[in-house]
Amino acid sequence: MAYFSNGTEGAVFEDQCAKCKYGQLPCPIAFVQMEYNYEQHNDKTGTTTKLLNELVKDDGSCSIYEAFKDDLAIDINQMKLFDE
Repeated sequence: MAYFSNGTEGAVFEDQCAKCKYGQLPCPIAFVQMEYNYEQHNDKTGTTTKLLNELVKDDGSCSIYEAFKDDLAIDINQMKLFDE
């Protein structure tokens, strides 16, 4: 999903980012998505579009988050360690 054609797709991506540990810091997937989103239209080889489509699916979900959900999902209990 290299290009968010409507607000719903962007909202799905942002909602998933909020559940990810990277949501608190600059995420490399979100950075690449936003940086090259419009640039892909000028890429005659289609490489940029293929890469962005692999990272973010048509429904706006992040493939990296889905593949590594156990590692990337925010653990509320872990966050409490810093409150003590």
